[in-house]
Amino acid sequence: MERACASRLDITEILCVPAREAWARALIASRTSAGGDVPPVLRVFPEAELSGIAGYAFHRGAIAFARRPAASEPGVMLAGIVPAIAGRASILVLPETIDPENLGASFRNAAAFGCAALLLGPGCPDPFSRRVLRVSMGAPLGLPWARISGPADLALCGVYGFTTAACVLDPGALDLRTWDPPFRLALVLGNEAYGLSLEWLAACKTRVTLPMGSGADSLNVATAGAVFLYALSARDAQARNSVPPSTESVTSGDPESAGEASPGAEVPAFS
Repeated sequence: MERACASRLDITEILCVPAREAWARALIASRTSAGGDVPPVLRVFPEAELSGIAGYAFHRGAIAFARRPAASEPGVMLAGIVPAIAGRASILVLPETIDPENLGASFRNAAAFGCAALLLGPGCPDPFSRRVLRVSMGAPLGLPWARISGPADLALCGVYGFTTAACVLDPGALDLRTWDPPFRLALVLGNEAYGLSLEWLAACKTRVTLPMGSGADSLNVATAGAVFLYALSARDAQARNSVPPSTESVTSGDPESAGEASPGAEVPAFS
């Protein structure tokens, strides 16, 4: 809830139980003093009634309703983040993740390890869904993300200077432990069951693997992503004072975006 109020989300209402009324009023006051737009309407309900409105018991005493922001086109989003990047940078690409908890954990990992943005495939869950927001601790409210429609859209990463690297279970791929990653990296993680399909693999510039001990054939996609992102952040810390190679200037293309349905519709954000 606090992350939602600190974001640019247009919050219209906050519902809470009596025990959290003072906290909710302070939250609204801090949002207003920080230059927020029209303050949300506060409504106080008994515990049982609020649970009935939420549809489930796990709400920690408060619910916020906000208008869904318009979907970002991937090229526009990438063009927006590049000027703010100083030094090494990474983005996380999840073309075929289908489990909301895995997507939420991946967003949380991306925020924890300093990813600049995420690109999501057309079959990924809605980042504003209740479960994704809960597992991610609200990371989609502040971390830039956009949808891509297919493998061809990975070319946008190259347009903005990001090299795509597929994370694979392949002993012939580059070893994460000794890999020297590119200055700007788009890390591509596959589906929970079958990894990256051939079409997505073919669209990536390189492949990297996480060697495992005998008896383990894979890791959960969010766990694997956390290991990759930690390794990258550790190397970024070591190379923080390095000078980036000179690159040609890039311009924004005219990408299409699958986007999210119904911008402006009210969606719940849960504390």
